[in-house]
Amino acid sequence: MLINCRTMRAAVLLSAALLATGVLLGVIAMTTALSIPTSQFALVLVLSAALLLAVTFLVALIPGVSRHMDECRH
Repeated sequence: MLINCRTMRAAVLLSAALLATGVLLGVIAMTTALSIPTSQFALVLVLSAALLLAVTFLVALIPGVSRHMDECRH
């Protein structure tokens, strides 16, 4: 099966990394002269992190995947 514990963990970690990068770029955008392009990129990163986490959550709700996730070590 394509969805396993490792891919779900990687998706959540990627989402966290995108969120952290977006927040960091948002802080940089407030303190530098390149505020408009940097803030737009920060917004895209934060929204993509939220989208990825939402998709990961919805995939985890699929019955077959949910049963497979029960076997994961937490």
